Amino acid sequence: HKFLFSWKLSTISNTMQLFAALALFVSGVTAQQDGRRHNAHLWMFGANGVKIFTPDGATEVKTIAPEKVCKETTNDDGSIRARCDFSDVVSDGRKYVWAAVARGVPMIDIFRIDTGDLVGSFATCGSPGQLDYHPLREEVWVHCSAFSNTTASHIDVFSAVSPAASIPATISLHDNTALRSNGKLTVAAELGDVAYSTVNGQPYLYKIDMAQRSVMEQYDMGGAEPNPKFFGVYDMAYSPKNGHIFVRAEVCCTCGSDESDTLECGRYGASNITLTIDGTDVVEEGQCGRHCRGGPTDTIGVMEFDPATEKVIGQHSFVGSAPVNAPFASPDGEHIILFGMNGGKTVEILKAGSSGFKSSLEATITLDFNTTNVEEYNVFDDFAYIQQGDMNLFVVSSSSDYKVAIVDMNSPNKDVSYVILKNMPYVDRSRSRQVEHVEGTDYVWVGGREQDEAYVINVATKQLIRTFTEVDARKLLSVTHHAFFDQASDFGSYLGQTGPASSATVETIEASTSEDTAPWRDGSLSSASGSTSSAKSLTDDDGSSNSNDALSIAALALSCVAIAAVLASFLANKKDPASGANKGLPLTSHEADDASLAVSLAVPPSVN
Repeated sequence: HKFLFSWKLSTISNTMQLFAALALFVSGVTAQQDGRRHNAHLWMFGANGVKIFTPDGATEVKTIAPEKVCKETTNDDGSIRARCDFSDVVSDGRKYVWAAVARGVPMIDIFRIDTGDLVGSFATCGSPGQLDYHPLREEVWVHCSAFSNTTASHIDVFSAVSPAASIPATISLHDNTALRSNGKLTVAAELGDVAYSTVNGQPYLYKIDMAQRSVMEQYDMGGAEPNPKFFGVYDMAYSPKNGHIFVRAEVCCTCGSDESDTLECGRYGASNITLTIDGTDVVEEGQCGRHCRGGPTDTIGVMEFDPATEKVIGQHSFVGSAPVNAPFASPDGEHIILFGMNGGKTVEILKAGSSGFKSSLEATITLDFNTTNVEEYNVFDDFAYIQQGDMNLFVVSSSSDYKVAIVDMNSPNKDVSYVILKNMPYVDRSRSRQVEHVEGTDYVWVGGREQDEAYVINVATKQLIRTFTEVDARKLLSVTHHAFFDQASDFGSYLGQTGPASSATVETIEASTSEDTAPWRDGSLSSASGSTSSAKSLTDDDGSSNSNDALSIAALALSCVAIAAVLASFLANKKDPASGANKGLPLTSHEADDASLAVSLAVPPSVN
């Protein structure tokens, strides 16, 4: 009798969860059509506010006006203007999309991940810059250029579960003098409860205790006998493969005379700088930091730091004969990408080895980009590394050319293909291009801020499929509601069935370029036609309201059936004398608890 009663309870439980899973799936489909989006979309941030597109750019599904999201600032002459700098944006994949909106404004904008609606603007430290999300702690960390309004900290911390929750932080990266604290931050699940940070002009790599939210250690990257021109460290990349941190050194340089490192001081002029030569401080006319990148004193390059031994285990100073610019890591940490300050002609790819050993050079790639007037400059500030299915691609676009390079990392010779964005020579100012892969798709977006354009390419077919004009693609971000797919997958797995995949999937068809069926011509889409496309999507949604109603009714019906099934089983049990005879017995057996239930009841990471 005890076995029979337990079996009935198990049947009721499975029935309830089956109907719940079906209801979740149907409600998710309905939500997708009613304005809540779970699959991957591309978010564009800029002077036009926030725009959300389908992965191929065919449809603009939502627009948030700039007056709602940008911040008013006061100019030197007392006038007011709205700033839409968007220094950084990040998605937590669960509830929100986060944006550091305006320089000088201590606020973070937070948007709902499924609807794009603005949740609110939340106070943070001064001039917020880089944002990083820690998936295990479910926290967003903000690296700022000034102390917080509420605490003496250069880094702020938000709970991704409850952004309004107060999380005190006392992460002081210098003594809060006139020096700015702009720098870089590295957080990763593989690093555990530790983060690392740099500050421009400071020689230290800071180790941060994420639980205590304070600096626990600082490592002098200059070493016991530093280079006299060593100024500090700035750019960083982290490899989860070997656990190493790759840190870019900054240097100083003298200028303005025949005996100086460089004859010209450039448009920023010179100032007094202090150099330590043979233990003696010497004051010279010169510059430090980014103004000296690529110059004759820029010979330190990237230092490879091993956190396990707390030592620098190697240097990567040059890409070919040119100084290295900044390090980037592939998602799996297998490769470190080094761009040279040579107009984009050369890229070196390092292979991450074992922990404690210097990474080795795996390949040197020569790229066919225009180098006119940029022969000694870096033209790459971003790239996309795509690892999905059979794809293992490295995608980069030069800021001095209308061309995108696609490097096949699986090919022995690292074969390179090109996609032409425009059939014309590049004559504008060289300005960084952002490259963003829309997760789970074949689409990559490339920003063209100098031309107020954005481009969409298909990396599978190696074709340009769409060009947007009159847009400010300040920041591009691929956003997927992973929490929704994880929940649906968990239901399916628990029932012993195949649930919906947690990876992003997008069903989209590249539209025809005929004049009768597409709002774009010659691969170009203007702002006006983009608005037309959005209006058309709204019309289509209204036209399919009957389908939406049917899905909503189906979800409601499934829920009602689940409730009815439980009530019917309960009444049947009350009428069953066998079950009545055992009503004093425990409702659970003495078998071990289901591991999946233990996971579902786990306490979320502490944010205290």
